[in-house]
Amino acid sequence: MPEFLWKWRREIIFSILIIISVGMLVSQREPGFITQTLRQGISFIVVPFQKISMNAVKGSRKMFARTISAKKLRIENVELKRRVEKLTLRNTLLMEQARENQQLREELNYQHRTPYEFLPAELIARDPVSWLERGVLDRGSSDEVVRGTGVITPQGVVGRIREVNLYSSTVMFLPDTQSSVAGITARAKVNGTVKGIGQGVLKMMYVSSGDDVKVGDAVLTSKLSTLFPAGIPIGDVVQVKPSENGLMLDIQIQPRVDLKTSDRFLILLKEE
Repeated sequence: MPEFLWKWRREIIFSILIIISVGMLVSQREPGFITQTLRQGISFIVVPFQKISMNAVKGSRKMFARTISAKKLRIENVELKRRVEKLTLRNTLLMEQARENQQLREELNYQHRTPYEFLPAELIARDPVSWLERGVLDRGSSDEVVRGTGVITPQGVVGRIREVNLYSSTVMFLPDTQSSVAGITARAKVNGTVKGIGQGVLKMMYVSSGDDVKVGDAVLTSKLSTLFPAGIPIGDVVQVKPSENGLMLDIQIQPRVDLKTSDRFLILLKEE
C-alpha cells in the first residue's frame, strides 16, 4: 500500500486539493443535505491532514523552544562558571591579604617586645638548586644591609646574609650545609652548635652522651652566638640517639620557621 500511495502521490494530492476547493465553494451555499454530506466528506478527508500538520507545527515549536532553552542554559552555565572563577580568585587574594596582614601584625608586636632593631624584608626569589637553603631579599646596601647580618621572623631564626648588592641581598637559610649557630636547649640548658644538613633539616652537634636532651625540647640561640641575640627560637628536637662512637648524641632538630611558606623576614640591624 505505501508503494501505491508513493507512486500516485501527485494524483492523490491533486484530487484532495480539488475536493477541498469544491468543498469551499459548496460551503458558501445554504446548508442542505448534499451540502452537509459534502462537508462531512471533506472534513473526513481534510481533518486527519490538519491534525498531522498541527502536530508537526507543535513539534517544531517544542523543538525550537528546547533548542532555545538549551542554548540559554549553556550561556548561563558559562556565565556562572566565570562568576565562580572570579569569586574563587577574589577569595584567594583576600586570603593572601589576610595572611600578609597577620604577618605584619606579628612583626609589629615582635618589634614592641624586642630591644633590638630590624629591617623588614620580602623574599623575591629562591635558588632553583637549593630551594630551602638560599633566597634573595628585596633589601641591599642602599638599606644599610651588611654581609653576615642575622635574619629572623617572629617565629624564630631564618639564617644570615651571605651576599649584598645595592638593592638586594642573598640570605643563606639555617638548613644550608654551610650554616651554623650557637644553640641551647630551653629545658636543661644544654649548649651545642646547630648546623644545617640540607633538605630543611638541622642537627645539634658537640653534645655529650650524658647530657639531658629529649625529644620535644625547644632549642634557642645562646649567649655564645655572634649573629643573634640570645633566646630566639631555632627549632624543636625531633630525634635523639647515640652517635656511632657512643660519646656524643646525634640530635635532629625541626626548624621553627617553615621556609617552604615564609616570604617575609626581618634583617637584624647592627648596633651602633
